[in-house]
Amino acid sequence: MNQFFKFFIILFISNNIFSQDTIFLNYTSDLPFQTSNESEYYHLESTVLIRNIINDIAEVIDKKNLLKDQKFTIIIKNLSGAVFPINYLVSKNPYNSVSSKEKFMEKSYDWFNRTFRSNFAYKD
Repeated sequence: MNQFFKFFIILFISNNIFSQDTIFLNYTSDLPFQTSNESEYYHLESTVLIRNIINDIAEVIDKKNLLKDQKFTIIIKNLSGAVFPINYLVSKNPYNSVSSKEKFMEKSYDWFNRTFRSNFAYKD
């Protein structure tokens, strides 16, 4: 009985430690990370990738009622095998109307755009 109780306590503690409600979003891209490449293809591909990321984040927010801050870990893997993780924290209920959602999408786009340095601005 004592061993079962210890096992239960360890299981309970580890479950609380490792269940931090991080949502992982995985993407594959042929974009090089931190490049000085200034081709039109690079900017177009990075814009499409960023839009996919923020649309997926907005979809999760729409499905969940965020009662607390939500951590997202976006993992981008390129074709050479390099992995680029990006942590993004969304505050609880980041928008409550169409106009505030649009502002959230624009700010999120700008934040991710700093990583890829795309020259396309956010326009819906």
